[in-house]
Amino acid sequence: MALLDALATLALTVLLTPFLVVLVTVLVLASLGKSLGLRQKYVQFLLKVFEFGRQRLAKEYGRHSEETDDDDDDDQESTQVICRDKLVLRPQLDKDSDDGLATHDFELGDCLDYIRTGMEAIVDDEVTKRFSAEELTSWNFLTRTNCQYEFISVRLTIFWVVGFILRYFLLLPLRILILVIGMVVMVACTYFVGCLPESKMKKSLNSCISVFCFDFLSGALSLVCTYHNRENIPQCGICVANHTTPIDVLVLACDNTYDMVGQRHGGFLSIFQRALSRASAHIWFERSESKDRFAVARRLREHVEDPEKLPILIFPEGTCINNTSVMQFKKGTFEVGGVIYPVAIKYDPRFGDAFWNSSKDSMVSYIYMMMTSWAIVCDVWYLPPMTRKEGESSIDFANRVKAEIARQGGLVDLVWDGGLKRSAPKKEWKQQYQQEFSRRLKVQNLNSEKKEEKTE
Repeated sequence: MALLDALATLALTVLLTPFLVVLVTVLVLASLGKSLGLRQKYVQFLLKVFEFGRQRLAKEYGRHSEETDDDDDDDQESTQVICRDKLVLRPQLDKDSDDGLATHDFELGDCLDYIRTGMEAIVDDEVTKRFSAEELTSWNFLTRTNCQYEFISVRLTIFWVVGFILRYFLLLPLRILILVIGMVVMVACTYFVGCLPESKMKKSLNSCISVFCFDFLSGALSLVCTYHNRENIPQCGICVANHTTPIDVLVLACDNTYDMVGQRHGGFLSIFQRALSRASAHIWFERSESKDRFAVARRLREHVEDPEKLPILIFPEGTCINNTSVMQFKKGTFEVGGVIYPVAIKYDPRFGDAFWNSSKDSMVSYIYMMMTSWAIVCDVWYLPPMTRKEGESSIDFANRVKAEIARQGGLVDLVWDGGLKRSAPKKEWKQQYQQEFSRRLKVQNLNSEKKEEKTE
């Protein structure tokens, strides 16, 4: 019995020693803001494995592609099933001609353009497909991305089995351990900072602790992020970014300290929200309560006007989009005034799909999928600050910022509201198309009358 106990103790020690060594290393490096570059080496090795898999699949299927993955990614969004007539899809109402619309006898041909537009929307829906997982051009050895590929050949099967064991039996336990310890460290540190009186020392201490905690937590996802144009990093004002996942906060907070504006969540995310609120002036609101919107606008304006406050981070889309496009920005952020610092975030889907479909997956199941992926790899671009031009409306300003983020991140710039993910189109939008249809009938009637007068 004593021998069995000794063997069990020895086996436990052998298993736990690598985890403890890695954990201590991550903790020390995060506190110093340093890196050994192991994640980058790991990602480079994965790229070689993915390329091997792509070649094996091409060989088995008898297809040899000469295009690179980057070219495929660029072409994926530029290829459309159909070409829409934008004059039909985007009604431009002439408000001066709305009074006293003329009428003429309805003909079947009058509605053909709208029937065609409706059929195009069904065939190639620009909105719905933005809330589903991004399709990959090649397999990344994850069964949840492409099924049955692991059984194409013996070599692919071996690579898939080894990868499965690596992700679920080595990386997953280690990542869970890092996540739990990171949460405990964050709660303890933010509680300590929250007990301090308001001062410059508290602000600088909060900045150091925030970057340290988020950098430590990034180890739970094997986050590899490349930051571009750091000379434009926000120091005050409002920072706006496109939104793919709650991890966006983690990605940006590993490089800078922000106060945040966002929806109040329950469950897992509420732990982070309560912890962060102890140390700094974050703004959380209830999406369903209209009173909160006015309170948030007031607090946001007060925050921006205070030069001593941290830059405030906002995701104006209001919902997560699947890393392929940028949808309509809410105008409220751009009515506050002050300097806007745009940030573009683009994830590499080959290592793991970072998109969170909140209507399908809970936060816990989403974190589980992230922690069983290969890694989270992304690029962040800090864009030059932008201000509202004289005579420019808040909507035009929001669209200009959105277009710049989409251009830099290589994303599709869409006019649709991300709120369509959860709700039906607004009644006003339907009325716009009805008014446009009436206006076109009026124009047709006037043209026909002019032709008749010329004939006479």
